[in-house]
Amino acid sequence: MKRFNWQQMQEYWRIHESHWGGIDCGRDPEGLRNACNPTAPAWLNRYYAHFQEVVYQKLFRRLSVPLGRPRALEVGCGSGRWCRFLADHGYETTGIDLQPQLIELNRRRYPSIDFLATSIQDYRLRERFDLVSCVTVLIHIPFEDQDAVLRKIREALKPNGHAIVLESVRSQAPHVFSNSLQGWRMRFERAGFRLLAARRCNYSFFLRALSWAVRRPLSFYREDPLGDPDSTPERLAVLPGRRPLRGLHAAAQGAAVGFDAILETIFVQTNIAFPALDAGFLLEAI
Repeated sequence: MKRFNWQQMQEYWRIHESHWGGIDCGRDPEGLRNACNPTAPAWLNRYYAHFQEVVYQKLFRRLSVPLGRPRALEVGCGSGRWCRFLADHGYETTGIDLQPQLIELNRRRYPSIDFLATSIQDYRLRERFDLVSCVTVLIHIPFEDQDAVLRKIREALKPNGHAIVLESVRSQAPHVFSNSLQGWRMRFERAGFRLLAARRCNYSFFLRALSWAVRRPLSFYREDPLGDPDSTPERLAVLPGRRPLRGLHAAAQGAAVGFDAILETIFVQTNIAFPALDAGFLLEAI
């Protein structure tokens, strides 16, 4: 599989924003179309987002919010849903993202939060933070750059500060760079973190079985051609429609999500050690 370098990833996000950066705040207030699967039905994005939120909140509840006015940094803030959560829980919050259109929208929607159009690599640290948060961001950093990015996040934290990280532990594509649970743990430790907790999510057994059955996982809706070695940022940003099969596939997905939601509720609550696609991590800077 041909992988993107960081320059190509920046081009990928430029193209991604040109197609999916416009958020309909009435129909999609959380901006899930941009953050999850751009051409997926809204109910499917809400399914993924719901269990992300369950895991994120479970990790967050393990923290004691520092006294005074603690500071938080959200890396890859997108449409600001995690920034709003942190601000609502007492943090003076800064959000950074590579998509300027979203940053401008966030500034209008959440004037009390500081938003900057920059990558974590280029972010200029003025003060350190009590908490750094990033959700499905590191998987879009090429493998060769991930350790440096994690060190930058560690440097952004106060001593004994914390990070909440949600990332894929299985998915791979030209623009997706996942590590296993153990692989992420090793990277966190090399960067100067102690792993306090890890919680699995997105077990999605029925969705995965459907994906296996059609041999091209979620290919009707996903934004990547699943390992095509000739992929380019342009091809990854927008796939051609497959209208004759969309209705059938959507119906099958709906049934799969119905069954998965029942299992996911149980498995995420118990953090059962079955194979999952994603995981959340609570880290402490040491």
